[in-house]
Amino acid sequence: MKPAVFLKFFACMIVALFLVSCAQALKTNERRTSPLPDSSKPVPGPDSAKVEELLRGSPVGLNQARQILTSYEKRLGRDGDARVRDLAELARICFLLGELGDKQGSEQYFEKGRYYAELLSAEQPDRVEGHYWLALNLAGLAQCGRASRGLRLVPAIVEKLQVALTLDEAYDQAGPHRILGRVYCEAPPWPLSEGDLGKSLQHLRLAVELAPQNSTNHLYLAGTLAQLGKSNEAYTELQQVLVCTNHAISRRNLEEDHREAVGLLKQYENPTQPAMNAESEEQRLAVGPASSK
Repeated sequence: MKPAVFLKFFACMIVALFLVSCAQALKTNERRTSPLPDSSKPVPGPDSAKVEELLRGSPVGLNQARQILTSYEKRLGRDGDARVRDLAELARICFLLGELGDKQGSEQYFEKGRYYAELLSAEQPDRVEGHYWLALNLAGLAQCGRASRGLRLVPAIVEKLQVALTLDEAYDQAGPHRILGRVYCEAPPWPLSEGDLGKSLQHLRLAVELAPQNSTNHLYLAGTLAQLGKSNEAYTELQQVLVCTNHAISRRNLEEDHREAVGLLKQYENPTQPAMNAESEEQRLAVGPASSK
């Protein structure tokens, strides 16, 4: 290549490199000064009123509940108190969606709730929320699957509830005592599983003592008392259900607890029907160890 041609070519290369660097600088400056795209904007929090309705068990449609779940998932942070709170709500809302859905859809939500609860219990082992909602989502999975899988999950459910019990026995209106009492009442006895009516009675009495206005605590206690043959006490507990103002988080509500208690009370008034026998109680109240209701 001749020297003159080489110099001309070299000069053109320098100009081209200069123009490319200017273009890149302009793009960088544009990104710094232009507004963020929609996908990068902060995600608004869930509608607090709808969240409260859902957590109280008030009627909230599946679509609304799913929107609440999506809102929490989008805003979930990486650390801090907000992350702890949001993980707890995610695990709880997934459990509620599992309660509301059909069998196939329920299992997916319980699995998702299990995932969020496991994250929380691993990151914050001294907080009750992760252990408690992990137990309930595992219980949901036990209800969805075959009986054999349910039996396999019972020890893990009991273990997590016992941890929750040591951290905060009054959490979720004495939830650890309530669910443990229900599991001990409904699970087959040793050596098949963890069933133990004596332990059930102990935990449900404590649940009623800690949260006397919770109708589900009294309803579950009545069921265990009936299976133990303590009909008079069971009758008293059913009467207490009718004056309660709160209930456990579940697919059901306070009015349904009241209706069930009324139906069971009528058995005492019908001399042709055994009052609160174990079989009829199981048929009426059995929802498996897979639910807070």
